[in-house]
Amino acid sequence: MYIKGTEEQCLAYNAEVTAGENYSGVTVRWEIPIMIEGFYYILVNNKYPTTLPTVPNLPPQPELEEL
Repeated sequence: MYIKGTEEQCLAYNAEVTAGENYSGVTVRWEIPIMIEGFYYILVNNKYPTTLPTVPNLPPQPELEEL
């Protein structure tokens, strides 16, 4: 499940999970938000519930153009 929100919402959720898990060393954050079609998405950590809108899967991502 993924949170679908603004960049600020996703970064705030990431900061909450990162602080709660006390990451240090190799792992320094929970997740990096992904922008798709104007929305940001971040994976939900089941230990940290959210009231933000969620979706079961990421939407299809546009294909990257070959260089």
